[in-house]
Amino acid sequence: MKKVLLPLFLLILAIACGQDTYTIKGSIENPEALPEDAKVYVSDRTDPQLPVIDSAVIENGSFTLKGKADPEKMYNIYVGYPDHSVGDPRWATSFIPEKGSYDIILRERLSTVSGGKINEALNEFKESIQEITDDFRKKVADFGDDEEEKAQALYDETMEKMNELSRQTIKKNANNYISLIALQNIIYDIDLEDLENILDHCGSFVKENDRIKRIHDCKVAEEATSEGKAFVDFSGKTPEGADVKLSDFVGKGKWVLADFWASWCGPCMREIPNIKKTHETLSGDKFTVLGIAVWETNGDNTKSADRMKEKEMTWPQIFVGDDKTPTDVYGIVGIPTMILFAPDGTICKRGEDLRGEKMMETVRDIINQ
Repeated sequence: MKKVLLPLFLLILAIACGQDTYTIKGSIENPEALPEDAKVYVSDRTDPQLPVIDSAVIENGSFTLKGKADPEKMYNIYVGYPDHSVGDPRWATSFIPEKGSYDIILRERLSTVSGGKINEALNEFKESIQEITDDFRKKVADFGDDEEEKAQALYDETMEKMNELSRQTIKKNANNYISLIALQNIIYDIDLEDLENILDHCGSFVKENDRIKRIHDCKVAEEATSEGKAFVDFSGKTPEGADVKLSDFVGKGKWVLADFWASWCGPCMREIPNIKKTHETLSGDKFTVLGIAVWETNGDNTKSADRMKEKEMTWPQIFVGDDKTPTDVYGIVGIPTMILFAPDGTICKRGEDLRGEKMMETVRDIINQ
């Protein structure tokens, strides 16, 4: 019996181990365009360092790769050779290392992954997103310049479709990497309660993702500094280099419109004319504008100072270099962000009503109540 059972046990063990592996049968389109020493590499996309975890030799335009399956990860697969950039989109794609066998064709454009239940579901999700996007672009192209309201309504309708598609995709793929992709598609548009409810139904790898944790923490901070809450102080420098705090301006008996901006931020620069108009029209005993320059790429405030002079931003400024404290405590994940503080330091208003042409009208209505 032992002579029969031992090989049977080993066979069962081998089958069990095989169930936790993936096999890629790959091919290269136009391999003659590649150097002779080109190889196929696999890197772990879920690791910020993008470590190479496997490689394969290309033989007659084909390659084979085998590895440990882990549907909670996403891998990059690409053709590499000397002087080749890892970020080069040619002959490259991504795949979820689910167990089983599937085919990957690496092309100069539009590489494909086929086979595998999870990877096919990912393809379907991407195709659905593309269909919704293409439909929006086709319809909005027919609108005239005077149909802004119709365009906005179409945009809102499109975002609702994106949101619903992403939610359904998360439900169906809560325990694989697709849920993380779909969640990142809507995470900025949902509130804290909604996000936490989604996370409760996802695998722990989603909750522990660094980007998801950061945005979750930002939403917690945003709720703690929502309308009606007291301001949270932070420190920085004046353009001249002196120490300054938010509390030197906020809670001192004036309405304060704070603009969180950065020197390299295009939307921030496009908002300057609206801020300048609001400042020149309303500033006085009751109201002031305050700029808060954040996310400096070199951290020494010089780029903020140069941009302030270039754009003739004559209102007070707090420069914080690369210190993320101000945006962390106010839950800011995108700039420009405007916050209107009441004379006693209470947060009165934040959000889209303080952007664009709405800015001055919104501020004027509030401070003149």
